[in-house]
Amino acid sequence: MRRNAKSLIFVTILVAVALAALLFNPLKIGGFERGGDTLLGLSLGLDLQGGSHLVYEAQPVVDATTGEKQLVTEEDMASLLRLIEERVNASGLGEPSIQVLGSDRLLIQLPGVEDLARAKSLIGETARLEFKHRKVNVPQDLEADGIIVAEDIVNISAEPMPQEILDQIGNSSQPTPEPGVEPVEPVLPVAEDYPPVIIVEFTPEGAQKFAEVRASVGLTPPQLAGEVPPSALELSIEGGQSLKYQVIGPVVQRLGDSNRFIFPFPPDVGERVEGKPLDIASAQAIVGDQATVSFVRLQGSVDEDFGLSGDNLARAYPSLHSGSDQPIINIEFDEEGTKLFGLLTTEIAGSPTDFIAIFLDDRELIAPTVTQPITSGTAIIQGRDFTIERTRDIALQLEGGRLPVPILLVQERDVDAILGADSLADSVVAGAVGLALVFLFMTLYYRVPGVIASIALVTYSVLVFAVFKIMPVTLTLSGVAATILSIGMAVDANVLIFERMKDELRNGRTLNSAINIGFNRAWPAIRDSNVSTLITCGILFYFSNQLGTTIVQGFAAALAIGVLISMFSAIFVSRTILRVIASTGLSSHLRMFVPSGGSDLPQQRSGSPAVQRS
Repeated sequence: MRRNAKSLIFVTILVAVALAALLFNPLKIGGFERGGDTLLGLSLGLDLQGGSHLVYEAQPVVDATTGEKQLVTEEDMASLLRLIEERVNASGLGEPSIQVLGSDRLLIQLPGVEDLARAKSLIGETARLEFKHRKVNVPQDLEADGIIVAEDIVNISAEPMPQEILDQIGNSSQPTPEPGVEPVEPVLPVAEDYPPVIIVEFTPEGAQKFAEVRASVGLTPPQLAGEVPPSALELSIEGGQSLKYQVIGPVVQRLGDSNRFIFPFPPDVGERVEGKPLDIASAQAIVGDQATVSFVRLQGSVDEDFGLSGDNLARAYPSLHSGSDQPIINIEFDEEGTKLFGLLTTEIAGSPTDFIAIFLDDRELIAPTVTQPITSGTAIIQGRDFTIERTRDIALQLEGGRLPVPILLVQERDVDAILGADSLADSVVAGAVGLALVFLFMTLYYRVPGVIASIALVTYSVLVFAVFKIMPVTLTLSGVAATILSIGMAVDANVLIFERMKDELRNGRTLNSAINIGFNRAWPAIRDSNVSTLITCGILFYFSNQLGTTIVQGFAAALAIGVLISMFSAIFVSRTILRVIASTGLSSHLRMFVPSGGSDLPQQRSGSPAVQRS
């Protein structure tokens, strides 16, 4: 009796602890924390909560020197998992479920996530930070560099606007005729209405080289937007007069397929040199008969590496600018980064044509000038599109470092939160109805043992969900199915035990003896069936992990946990409660311990024990 009392106290304490683990939400013990705002604080999968299912594949890195692909290692995948888990956890996007699939795939499940684009950005971006020294209007002498030399130029002359250009102007200025309206005779432009131009004739090779130069000083989208200064071409003409001025690529035109290029005169050259508007005679006098020309390309901006990158960061964290309250990122460099940053800022401090351009993943964030040397090793990063959330994400990526290998999103599946909530509600209803029907059947048919089996099933349910919460196990629809299946197996174990007890009672055993023999004889069948189920679970779990089928994996894990706990509840809990009841007055009412309709028990005289059989 004392041993049974100790066992009952142990079961009671175990159930009380499990109930406390489920009801306290969140559950915090020191640094240990479990639970959330879900049902009982359980970790719910995508099909019960909604969210996103992402599978990334690690890409082999090509060795820059040998050109060979470097295979992804286990260490790479472990590091990848750790970095992504740190990023997502720190971002506040929720509790991710991240695991390695096979040798080169990573499964990331984000239950309840709302901003999927932000999540994918946090996971997949490499956060490669670069600092470059930007110089503007950088001159390049094309003759000194051997790009356009004197031998490439055949002739320089001042001429009226060529007829070919006048025809283009005339065609572009004619209105589209309207139906039923008499067309008006077009007024064709004449050379006298346009200022003279400079025509430079090149050799065939020189014309090809100059065409490339002209293309290089065209207007790019950032230049059109005013983000960087436009590149230009500076002409220096020595003839009747000296001329030096700048043009951009679009105003220099090529005459058809010839080797001749048209350059406009500076707008005020006539008034400045001749004191009157420029005409053909003045233009020819300015150029002269033996003119020479040289070209200097003015690069709008040139970005040069100076050795500083995100690898030199010691710390990165978001904050607000003290003056403008704009979101910024504070960065602190390591010893080498502090030295490099200090040297450059000291060199270019106060220069209006020198900047420090900051790039994140090849996209320019900002390019500020330097007003004074910065030797403290700290700086701030501002961006035109920075928000508080954006700066926090970038800081997380910079702080976490680069991903060890590139990754590619190969599978994406989204589950609507409403569908997830419906699935959860349906699962709760199905589980409650199923348990109620099992309790009803067991109580009506097996009487007292049925009530005890129902208590054991309640104990089983509390323990299972407590284990799911504490481990934690992410509960999915397949996991719910496995849990319900393990309930059936727990009931099956009780049925085997009670049928063995019934046989022993019919053979004249006492209740205590029938309980012990019934459990002992039912145990081999219960053990064998559950062990075979656990082996099947192991096989399912292994192959589903290799193939990335998380539905099967969740089913196998939940079923294995359920089977182990069902054995405990059926063998230990049910037997303990039966032994305790057998020591009470109920033991004299043996008909309460056999299935309904059992009227074939041997008759016992009051106070005499049942026949003991070997």
